[in-house]
Amino acid sequence: MRTLALAFTAALAAQAASAQQSVGDFYRSKPISFIIGTGEGGGYDFSSRLAAQYLGKFLPGNPTIIPRNMPGAGSIAAAEYVYSVAPKDGTTLAMFQPTFILEKLNDPNRKYVSQDLTYIGRMDSATLVGLVWHNSPAQTIEEAKKTEVILSANAAAGTSATIPWALNRMIGTKFKVILGYNSSAAMGLAVERGEAFGNGSTSWDYLLTKQDWFDEKKMKILYVIALERFSKLPDVPTVLELTNDPRNKNALKLIASTSSVGRAIVAPPQNEPTRTAALRDAYAAMMKDPTFLADAEKRRLGVDPLDGKALQSLVADVATQPQDIVDLLKEMTLPPN
Repeated sequence: MRTLALAFTAALAAQAASAQQSVGDFYRSKPISFIIGTGEGGGYDFSSRLAAQYLGKFLPGNPTIIPRNMPGAGSIAAAEYVYSVAPKDGTTLAMFQPTFILEKLNDPNRKYVSQDLTYIGRMDSATLVGLVWHNSPAQTIEEAKKTEVILSANAAAGTSATIPWALNRMIGTKFKVILGYNSSAAMGLAVERGEAFGNGSTSWDYLLTKQDWFDEKKMKILYVIALERFSKLPDVPTVLELTNDPRNKNALKLIASTSSVGRAIVAPPQNEPTRTAALRDAYAAMMKDPTFLADAEKRRLGVDPLDGKALQSLVADVATQPQDIVDLLKEMTLPPN
């Protein structure tokens, strides 16, 4: 019996070694394409490029990972590409704005199923804030209920547009959203140039690259898009705190939950299993690596890991919310007529 057990253990070890070897052989000659669902210069772009630089060092075969921006419709174009077109052999990774999950709930005709994508792991939770510039005609939410405030935004599916539209309907703010800016950097530049008085949603990591905005008091942050207050901004309310209506709060919770999905590394659905396992292992090793962590700190990029299996479960929960809340969310976040 003991001999059989030893033989079985040896066989399993050999099988694991063989699988590892085959993954290494595959990646030794296969580069990985890393699709970034935003334009260049914003927080998602920064985190994606950091992952692309380091992840291959922890994969068998040490493949080169090539970042490629694919902006469009709040990452919807990239999500549809990765879901329907990209190869499922382990040579495609991606990072999208997490609102792509909500967009699928709002529009079932989108050509992807959020929970069927393969989740590798989260680089960072997505702390998002809404802000106004120092010369905005409204400096508070209460003032924004009385005075029109122009905000720059990327696409109708992104929180930079949907949050202001929802607040207009729920609490009577007068935000006017201008679409067409393809990244946090482009939206920020629009504010600096005077094309807009603020952003309906921009990433905290992006703001950390704009230290002069803090030092010279060039902006005021109105709200945080999250389920709980952000530790770095304890006096700033969450969007949930801006309404007393329970159903509105539940709809806003659905949007705010995307902060937990955050900057997730994903692969296509039905991704090759042994390479998926290798990618998840490489992600876990990368997130503990001192050199990686030091570089993230140097670039002022947050690191808040969540493993692929937990992330897969979280997305499944968000993507299967009750229909009445989904319908309310859809109603509240539609573009104005």
